[in-house]
Amino acid sequence: MQRKWGIKKIAETLRLQKKSHAAGQHSCDSTLKKVMLALDNEMSVEEEKKFLEEINSCSRCLEKFNIEQEFKKYLSEKIKRHACTTNLAEQIRASIQTSTDR
Repeated sequence: MQRKWGIKKIAETLRLQKKSHAAGQHSCDSTLKKVMLALDNEMSVEEEKKFLEEINSCSRCLEKFNIEQEFKKYLSEKIKRHACTTNLAEQIRASIQTSTDR
């Protein structure tokens, strides 16, 4: 059976514990939810700056970020892009249009 390695499983494996935090303190859960946004460059400059400060202040968050970054790099190296014919692209567009018209 194939194992699924989501954020929870990786955190479990690395023994990353959830901690209760007082207001204003660092929250690993909150920071880790932002990892994919950061890796996909979907943060504003200010959000990214704050995120980088957060992960650099917590070794667990930094380790998680590095794991996800390496995994994304690995996947991008394995993915091959294939061009499709104009006819196929038109068929896909028509199919999408038909399904959205319903």
